Amino acid sequence: MALAFSYSAIKDFQNCARKYHVVRILKQYKQGDTTATLYGTAVHTAFENYVKDGTPLPEAFQHYLPFVEPLTKIPGEIKCELKLGIRKDFTPCEFFAPDVWFRGLPDYLALNHDKGIARVVDYKTGKSSRYADTDQLELMAAMVMAHYPKINTVKGVLLFVVAKDAVKAEYTRAQLPEIFSKWAGHASMIEAALEAGVWNARPSGLCKFCPLSEDACEHK
Repeated sequence: MALAFSYSAIKDFQNCARKYHVVRILKQYKQGDTTATLYGTAVHTAFENYVKDGTPLPEAFQHYLPFVEPLTKIPGEIKCELKLGIRKDFTPCEFFAPDVWFRGLPDYLALNHDKGIARVVDYKTGKSSRYADTDQLELMAAMVMAHYPKINTVKGVLLFVVAKDAVKAEYTRAQLPEIFSKWAGHASMIEAALEAGVWNARPSGLCKFCPLSEDACEHK
């Protein structure tokens, strides 16, 4: 069984291999929407429409304008929700290619081909940036550089619009071997679990949000 990975898939496995197996591979349960996830989806859609088409933000999101408006003025080719894929040999491919290995979907991407610089932004609607994880930016930066050989530097931002914070990270082409090696290691852990058929549960505070029933997991 060939698996396709992503930042969220890797994090799901690290948080709980049992949930990853039942939800992502067996597909016996679905992670349902919550008020928070529905709000996040609405904000992402509003920002995408504003950046792409100039569609005014809904009244409920007008206070976020100072965060999203500057993105429309960054020099370069601007793309929203761009579907990116890479193969196991780290070459670029389509998002749904049969041999895709990792997938990525940056909320916002600005490509300055002349200067060899890209800017990646991921919108966050969490109430705090305390546990911000720049690994997401790292993987996205590597995928952008794989797809655009003239881009040598990627400046990434996790934009916490509710918390009014921005967590930044920067990556260069010289770091690509190290980044790809790191994510290949993450993927190999899942592949090893698949081969062994061992998916251990990892109880934590996240269990209360898990869709698995008591029959599927003793920690519910």
